[in-house]
Amino acid sequence: MGVSLMKANFNQKKEGGFSFEELYDRHFDAVNRYLRYRMNSSWDADDLTAAVFLKALENFHKYRGEASFAVWLFRIAHNAYVDFLRGRRERFFSDGEMALLSAPSAPEDELLREEEVRQLREMLWRLSPEQRDVISLRYAGELKFRQIALILGKTESSVRMIHHRSLKLLRIEYSGIEEGGERIAQK
Repeated sequence: MGVSLMKANFNQKKEGGFSFEELYDRHFDAVNRYLRYRMNSSWDADDLTAAVFLKALENFHKYRGEASFAVWLFRIAHNAYVDFLRGRRERFFSDGEMALLSAPSAPEDELLREEEVRQLREMLWRLSPEQRDVISLRYAGELKFRQIALILGKTESSVRMIHHRSLKLLRIEYSGIEEGGERIAQK
């Protein structure tokens, strides 16, 4: 795609009269957070985020508005992530990206936080890929169930059920860890 066409796309108004620049500003953090949540390397996540927005800019003229811009954009992000996995064959959650936002006040707090993050990372890893998709789009991407359903090509009720079952598994496993019991293995 030529530079002049990309400039035209950048300034073109879509979805409620917003330009790509305004939509970029509105959705960048959520897309980047979603990819950082899913990937081991924040550098790779940042690179993939840039690639997602470049692809969205190149195809902005094709956006028809049948779904919200967020759904269209997260579909691109999800597909880019899947393509990345096919090429790299890795599926990790970074401890750094999973860390809580507040800084610990003492070294003991830091160690406890790191252990909690490690445990959460392990529990998420034991979910099925479909369950991880729903959980990451819901919490890292901050999307609604309807939007997730459109991105994943499922019904909203199916996404809600996957979400419910995922949280139920996580709660059961977390309560087992808290009680010092055995972790539940994925079926």
